[in-house]
Amino acid sequence: MKKETLIGVIVIAGIALFVIGGTVLRKISARAQEAERIADISNSKDHQTIDDLKKTIAAYEKQLERFVKASEKSGTYWKILATRLQDKNQHGEALEALQNAIQYNPEDTALFYMTGVSAAIMAKSELDFPGAAASEKRREDYYRLAEQGYLRSIELNGGYDKPLYGIGVLYVFELDRPSDAIPYLQRYIELNSRNPEGAADAMFVQARAYYSIGEYRRAIEQYDGILSASKNKNKLERAAELKQQTLWAMNG
Repeated sequence: MKKETLIGVIVIAGIALFVIGGTVLRKISARAQEAERIADISNSKDHQTIDDLKKTIAAYEKQLERFVKASEKSGTYWKILATRLQDKNQHGEALEALQNAIQYNPEDTALFYMTGVSAAIMAKSELDFPGAAASEKRREDYYRLAEQGYLRSIELNGGYDKPLYGIGVLYVFELDRPSDAIPYLQRYIELNSRNPEGAADAMFVQARAYYSIGEYRRAIEQYDGILSASKNKNKLERAAELKQQTLWAMNG
């Protein structure tokens, strides 16, 4: 029995153990013992034993394929559950579901965006009730999680616009980091060049970021962009009002 074949058996068994976890791992723990038995058998020179070993390897390969399919299905279920919980504004429970979903699909950009949304909402729900000394710490932790979620989503897919807007809002209105928001919002606006109403929403936030750092002319440019592109009456009225306020601040 070649050493390479023995290593292959052990690797297959190891992957099978780690693919899905939880109750499935407990169900296959006996297979880990079987892998050890196979390793012992592999030292034998009995040809019949080697044939048995080949059959066992084939069986493990089929089992591994089933584990992978089960893992994919479990990840999908957790994502659906998280979406339903968010729809019902149950964001604490949604975060728990998202944590499980990410374990199965660690490169799903939407999961990280959803994490950012729920974490940001949970942060704002942490009020300083009497006796709630730890609320500030929990609020900070949720905001940190929201930032991590948005950034990871952007890292995975720079063309996905939702986390760009999400982190822009987070930086401007929650974390008081308007300068950090500007490049993300600009990217969102560029991606929505054919969606003037969507771009207008980001331009409002962008204008607020520029206003906050004293770049009034750039803020006015954003409001002018909204006034020239949007067809929404409320947005037009709001943009005109904020532009006037910015002009007063610039000239005052």
